[in-house]
Amino acid sequence: TCSMPTVTLSIETDPMKPLFRRDPIAWIHGWVLLLSLLPAAAASASDGPPGERISVGGHSLHIHCLGKGSPAVILDAGLGASGADWRRIQHSLAATTRVCAYDRAGYGWSDPGPPPRTSRRIAAELRTLLERAAIPPPYILAGHSFGGYNMRLFSSLFARETAGLVLVDAPHEGQVEGFLNNYLLRQIDPQGLLQTFWRPELLDQLFGVNLAPLAALLGLEINRLQAIVGEVAAFRESSEELRSAGIQPDIPLVVIMHGQRVLPEGALGDQLERQWLALQRDLAARHRNGKVIIARESGHNVLFAQPELVAEAIRRLINDYRRGASG
Repeated sequence: TCSMPTVTLSIETDPMKPLFRRDPIAWIHGWVLLLSLLPAAAASASDGPPGERISVGGHSLHIHCLGKGSPAVILDAGLGASGADWRRIQHSLAATTRVCAYDRAGYGWSDPGPPPRTSRRIAAELRTLLERAAIPPPYILAGHSFGGYNMRLFSSLFARETAGLVLVDAPHEGQVEGFLNNYLLRQIDPQGLLQTFWRPELLDQLFGVNLAPLAALLGLEINRLQAIVGEVAAFRESSEELRSAGIQPDIPLVVIMHGQRVLPEGALGDQLERQWLALQRDLAARHRNGKVIIARESGHNVLFAQPELVAEAIRRLINDYRRGASG
């Protein structure tokens, strides 16, 4: 979910060693190589949550709402980030309608959640959160990066509650697989060892591993590291959930994608940048009112580089919905 430098690391491990393929500790170490390339998110404020924490069954999630009105805008952040990433956009929209940013399980002021951390589970937890927070539909859903995965699935599962969808540099289900296999894993793991870490049977073992030493090494809160690894490990399952959920073509959709290059120069980087654009256009083409906006001044972190561009796209969906409702 970020701009990746060209890195080649030597892993002094026998690629055929069965112990490595079975050992969850080795699995975690491999993912730490991947996670070390992610940018650090801003630390949570120490003076307590700005919103409220609400139980969704076994754990509590934090949600912070500003403004009044309908449809409510619901905001989901990218991998490793919290609802605070949406702060500038949320304040910009608060004069227009009710705007709610929340922290997924393990991030910000939310408790860790049970595995697997797939988009289906995340969407179900969000719906419970909205119901218990007394935030009625319809919703305009906006997701950045991996948050777009979750919001897409929410819109498919709860189409009658969805008034619009904004995807901010969010992956296509065919993109994650191609990016990881064809670029990232090849760069950091030329021997192909990390391919074994996608094995779903290892996922349950992950949550029995003490990640505290690794979190300290990376300078991350333990809950955040657990959430990142859990969501990365479930990427493939989340992709399959999106494929099987189907498309709701009548939901208005805006796709915002980066305009500044995020991959290194070279033939492979060129190919993947072209693929990103083509698949972003594919996402928009699935909806009758789909639109693509290129954030010319942004890399992947569009929320920080061009927040008003994102706010304006959401604002237009709000106004379109209100005109349709009044007509």
